[in-house]
Amino acid sequence: MATDKRTALFELLLAIASEQVGTSAMKASGGFSSLGLTVIAATGYIFSLIIFARSMHILPMGFAYALWVGLGMAIVTILGVVIYKESFNWKMAIGLGLVIAGLISMNVA
Repeated sequence: MATDKRTALFELLLAIASEQVGTSAMKASGGFSSLGLTVIAATGYIFSLIIFARSMHILPMGFAYALWVGLGMAIVTILGVVIYKESFNWKMAIGLGLVIAGLISMNVA
């Protein structure tokens, strides 16, 4: 369990990374048609939830969840564009920028 804020933030970032592994594996699994990628997806999500819960022993729930969801969304959007060649336009860029601005605002507050 996290014992200080720095450790809790590290665990939160680890949870976010684990979720991104799970999400990417889920996309690559083709609707869970690949057993190996399905196992990686499930493991990524399970590990993410466990580590996320550990980080919330120290971090405020609103901050932790906002960072988990917001940063996760930004990362998975970038992965989708880079790895899966998904579309990205200026409206999406504005929305992503607003999410990041919100995360920064919550961190400053």
